[in-house]
Amino acid sequence: MKKLTYLSLFFLLSVPTKLLAQEQKKAPITIALNDWASQIVISYAIGDILEKQGYKILYREITTNKQWGALRLGEIDLQLEVWEGTMAKEFNRMVEQKLIIDAGAHNVVTREEWWYPAYVEKLCPGLPSWTVLNQCSNLFTMDYSGLKGVYITGPWDKQEGKRIRALKLNYLLKKIGGEAFRPTILLAIKKQTPLLIMNWTPNWVERRVEGNFVEFPPFEPECISTPKWGPNPYETMDCGNPKNGWLKKATSKHFPKKWPCAFQFIKRINFNNQMVSEASALYEYDRYSYMDAAKKWLQTYKNNINQWLSAKCLL
Repeated sequence: MKKLTYLSLFFLLSVPTKLLAQEQKKAPITIALNDWASQIVISYAIGDILEKQGYKILYREITTNKQWGALRLGEIDLQLEVWEGTMAKEFNRMVEQKLIIDAGAHNVVTREEWWYPAYVEKLCPGLPSWTVLNQCSNLFTMDYSGLKGVYITGPWDKQEGKRIRALKLNYLLKKIGGEAFRPTILLAIKKQTPLLIMNWTPNWVERRVEGNFVEFPPFEPECISTPKWGPNPYETMDCGNPKNGWLKKATSKHFPKKWPCAFQFIKRINFNNQMVSEASALYEYDRYSYMDAAKKWLQTYKNNINQWLSAKCLL
């Protein structure tokens, strides 16, 4: 009788667990697709892994600004590339308020800074030091800029105008859309023309093109709050951007309860700089489609993926 009772109890406990797992896999996991190559390629790659484990995956194209509300509301469940340089403020606020979940950092060091192709150093001896930029500003002039050099930045708010003013740089600021970044760099390289442009790491450039970041005065928090700090005692932003930024993963707050095993997998995912930059290069430089780039990326890093899949759960 006692043995029968134990068997009955085991049945009652185990069957709902299996049913719960099945229900979890019926609910789709929605992955954010932002507007840069590495994030899209990697999102498709991780989504493909989850689909092979029985999960239903949906993808949603969304801007970085709108994704926070979508994560909070559970309209998006997973964001695999949260960059400190452009997303830390909203990410940290929402994690602190327990509106979303910090699913861990990648073994990635990020940086966003002025960049030039390697051949420019022959034309401007003294680079990468920022102190020679004014001596070489004539190299970077454009038809409309007169005697001023032109620094090209993207649609991101990096306070570059303040830096130009604070460091008394003889440069104008030109903003371009994200879609113009790749052709701008490749055209300059093809013609071997001087170029100063906002770049970041990891991305495709470091995997396929030689170049360097400009070295400004090292960033300290006082640079953006205390005018007396730095080479210009009257202005803030007389420094470079942080060099050792993080790259993290974010999930909706209900993710661990709805898909506990998938959440273990997400936490185990750990990209390095090469993995992220290669994902970008496969699309931006090698010209694979996003889906084909994801497949090639999965094949290249299958050993890493097998380690992530060794979590002791349904996967």
